[in-house]
Amino acid sequence: MRRVWVAVHRYCGLALLVLLLVNAVTGSLIAFEHEIDAWLNPQLHRVADRPALAPDALIARVEQAHPHLQVSQIPLDAQPGQAYELRVVPRLDATTGKPYVLGFDRLFADPATGAVLGHRTWGALRVDRVHVMTFLNVLHRKFQLPGKWGMWLTGTAALVWLFTALVGTCLTLPRLKAWRAGFWQRWKPAWQIKRGAAWQRTTFDLHRALGLWTLPVALTLAVSGVYFSLGNEVFRPVVRWFAPLSVHPINHLQPRPGPTMPPAFGTEAAIERARAYLPPAAHAFQPWYASHVPRLGVYRIAFKEAGMREQRLRLRYEQVFIDDRSGALKGFSGYETGTSGDRFLIWQYPLHTGRILGWWGRLLVCMGGVATESLCVAGLMVWWSRRPSRRMQVARAMRTA
Repeated sequence: MRRVWVAVHRYCGLALLVLLLVNAVTGSLIAFEHEIDAWLNPQLHRVADRPALAPDALIARVEQAHPHLQVSQIPLDAQPGQAYELRVVPRLDATTGKPYVLGFDRLFADPATGAVLGHRTWGALRVDRVHVMTFLNVLHRKFQLPGKWGMWLTGTAALVWLFTALVGTCLTLPRLKAWRAGFWQRWKPAWQIKRGAAWQRTTFDLHRALGLWTLPVALTLAVSGVYFSLGNEVFRPVVRWFAPLSVHPINHLQPRPGPTMPPAFGTEAAIERARAYLPPAAHAFQPWYASHVPRLGVYRIAFKEAGMREQRLRLRYEQVFIDDRSGALKGFSGYETGTSGDRFLIWQYPLHTGRILGWWGRLLVCMGGVATESLCVAGLMVWWSRRPSRRMQVARAMRTA
């Protein structure tokens, strides 16, 4: 049976090699995505440190400068001297009834003046500095494949990685008969690299020891990776076995019948009305972002605790959905208003990105990606170095037969 599991570990690893290597490289980079993007494109991210316009005034200036678009989401937590990255959607052409062609879905604006600094299409395959980090982000999430195919592929890769890592760990354990002689003394060499050995042995030791030392990071990334890619297909159904989950308002709110109507009040009023609905534990939360969903006729206003995803163990937020005509509460989604299962899901993003531990957690995820790249290369070298011996064994068996 041990030979069977060795073969399972080997061929699952080989089948996963390219996908895991791509994900490891891109994951290492996007652990510091914003910092790298700001370094590559300072003209889009950095502005003079001046007081920002109110959200409604900023949106009005941007839409006046670009009448064919509509701002769909605006950040509310930008740091001083940092530009706003707005999400935009095309307006409908009154003559044709079809959306205008914008050629982009993100727009950078100076929060103090509303001046447009540039734009880009998220994840577009374009060879320029403006798009490189967004391209890597989508490559990491779904290998740039259309529709759900990419998510299914990355989710399957995460499941196979999880299975392969667990099988590989079990294979390092000493045989049951040797446990009486001292489990740790028998297992300890698996965590070490033997000095002065041949390169084949050194490569094998590196692959095995790296796999053991980085196992907690690998399991965390693999499990949370399943959540991101196969959330509805696998992750949520499994979580429901242990804890209740709420239905997200976006999924249960009914589209508003009839033609789309403009909201009866602006973003600033929506923020204040949404704040009034926050549960007591979230009253001190800070505005995070605001978006308008015309097809549902709601504002989506998000609030977060101070230092969320920047400081250790800061991950609480609340999204408040209110009717854009009456201001009535339409739903919640967040940590304080959610179930235990909802809170478990909220943990997945900060765990996957390392932000649960602040800057050091992001560095840990980055180094975990580097270690995974080394595991892939070392595993390939181990397989390649043992190919001649396996061919000789097969030939010898055939001659004997």
